[in-house]
Amino acid sequence: MKNKVTPVMSDQTQHLPVAQPSSADDYEEKMQALIRKLPEWMQKTLSWLREPERKWIRIPAGILFMLGGCMAFLPVLGVWMIPVGILLLSEDIPFFRRLMEKALNWIQRKHPDWMDLPPNVK
Repeated sequence: MKNKVTPVMSDQTQHLPVAQPSSADDYEEKMQALIRKLPEWMQKTLSWLREPERKWIRIPAGILFMLGGCMAFLPVLGVWMIPVGILLLSEDIPFFRRLMEKALNWIQRKHPDWMDLPPNVK
């Protein structure tokens, strides 16, 4: 029978800084600030799509937007569709939520005028 060696933690263990996830309120505030900068018809559409009961419309629409963005060589479709797809999927899929949080933080740092929020100095 083999002896199991368990690691012993000492008080001298260095603690690495851990990135704190932004709060849901912070995410929502940034998202609303960005949406307010869009044309009124798009604000209404995105607000309607972001309601929780619209999940079964939002997910297929997000996937279709992302696929359309990959076919940017066709008329009307374009790369602009990929961020819209990520925005829609970020409501339901954690991976896309993290992407959207990073994008919102980048926008707040580099282009605070896009959201009318104070610059984030992280």
